[in-house]
Amino acid sequence: MNQARHRCYRMLFLLLLALCVARTAKAQDYPHYAPAGSTFVPLDSWVYPALDRLAAFGYVTTAIEGMKPWTRTECARLTEEAGDALDEAIREDRHPQEEAAGLHEALAREFATELEIIGGGRNRSFRLESVYARAMSINGPALTDGFHFGQTVAYDFGRPFERGFNSIAGGAWRATAGPFAFYIRAEYQHAPSAPALSDAVRQVIATVDLNPVRPATPFNVINRVALLDAYVSFNFRNWELSFGRQSLSWGVGEGGGMLYSDNAPPVPMLRLTRVVPARLPGFLSGAGPFRTEFFAGRLEGGVVVPTQWFFGQKISFKATQHLEVGYARTSILGGNGGLGADALTWPHFWRNFFAVRYASSALGIPGTNQGSFDALFYIPGTRFAASIYGDLYGKDKPTWVVDPPRGAYRAGIYISRFPKLHQLDFRAESASTLSPVYEDGSNGTLNYFNHAYRDGYTNDGILLGDIVGRAGRTFQGWTTYHFSPTHLLELHFKQQQVSPQFIPGGGRWQDYGARHQYFFKSGMYVKSSLQIEHIASYPLLFSGQVNNVTAAIEIGYAPWGSKP
Repeated sequence: MNQARHRCYRMLFLLLLALCVARTAKAQDYPHYAPAGSTFVPLDSWVYPALDRLAAFGYVTTAIEGMKPWTRTECARLTEEAGDALDEAIREDRHPQEEAAGLHEALAREFATELEIIGGGRNRSFRLESVYARAMSINGPALTDGFHFGQTVAYDFGRPFERGFNSIAGGAWRATAGPFAFYIRAEYQHAPSAPALSDAVRQVIATVDLNPVRPATPFNVINRVALLDAYVSFNFRNWELSFGRQSLSWGVGEGGGMLYSDNAPPVPMLRLTRVVPARLPGFLSGAGPFRTEFFAGRLEGGVVVPTQWFFGQKISFKATQHLEVGYARTSILGGNGGLGADALTWPHFWRNFFAVRYASSALGIPGTNQGSFDALFYIPGTRFAASIYGDLYGKDKPTWVVDPPRGAYRAGIYISRFPKLHQLDFRAESASTLSPVYEDGSNGTLNYFNHAYRDGYTNDGILLGDIVGRAGRTFQGWTTYHFSPTHLLELHFKQQQVSPQFIPGGGRWQDYGARHQYFFKSGMYVKSSLQIEHIASYPLLFSGQVNNVTAAIEIGYAPWGSKP
């Protein structure tokens, strides 16, 4: 039955793809939008919170929130959409929020060049995007292994960190020429050394990963130059084909996508992205504007199974102004480990994609499969001020609803403004990879793990999905005061636990933190953060209760996009 469901989902996905390509060949939904090469806005940019807030105010209604990054020209289109909505509100004497006008002004300044391009202007540029340096100190024992235990620092593009002084310094540049675009972000990274894991910890890791015990090797100091996002791309009729290291975020929440997030280092990949929403033909147009993307990449750092190939597809629809839904899947194939039937061949790829088993049940379906379904719903009657959302994950299932007791989820609520406090927002999320049915004896193998690919759902040993981890549960809350589009103060809290059925004795800890960001008119900016982590119980790792304090400051220069 599950195999039949898999095939049904894949066939439906391919049919939708064929219709998408046929329908969007002329980009009829946005005839003014001239196809042009454009780089993607980095996932840690201030632009996304600004556009998300305009969407929460109801001035941006066609953004696909669950599929990022967006190109600069797509951000310019959304900025233009917000400007039109603000103008309409003024004409109708609806008195738009002052903050919304300020957000639009800042975005129009950032994407001034792209606004000219989408109107038919010349697309040729070479620009510095940013230069920056960050110093981070971790005082106290830190959690550095999200695949097994948890992470003190997360969603940071897989940058290394350890107890002590950590630092990065880097820069990013972008260029465009007609349909072509080029982007590179490189940085120097430093992390201190750390002692080898204890015999008890290494034994537990070997047990839960079903691997031999690894030697007691200390962690060397890291001093390296690393590439983050670095790619070239080509735009053809608003389909963008890009090749190189790229980061993706496939989720509608703040705490990271269940299927794919920016927690791990960028993956080298070939990627095809529909950068502008369009509609399906005929009666299917009722599904609303959609975007879709596909990639084929290679995971790095595999010890048990080297040469792992990584594939993914996602399609999201803006069904109404109030509802967005998306379906995605990823798979890992190739290598020489596991069952011995996982080499990357066309027959194996075909069976993996359509979930077709070999005649011998021992061989099963080659590779791994993960699926997710996400939805974002703005509650009617609240003028877009409140929304609820969910991200449902299933391993070896087309989606969570096929077998809920085995799946994982992230659910949340967002309140974008309060009466008389329009600049204050609040967000709360809960995530879990625990199973009420299979928790006993599952030993962390239900989610983010595969018996054939025992390096797990990781890139360079770091989780690709949500840092709730393999058998964990989290609750998080954020409240942010927006002084201006680029000046904010955020307070956040997280409670996390790890099941004792996965890690002997389990683990419980809480994070309390604050984050501040300020951009100057000159383009200089300062970001700072402070986090106190109270590890209440983690008997395998620590004796009694322990604390750590993480303090970071980043100083950089990001010239506004309107400058030549």
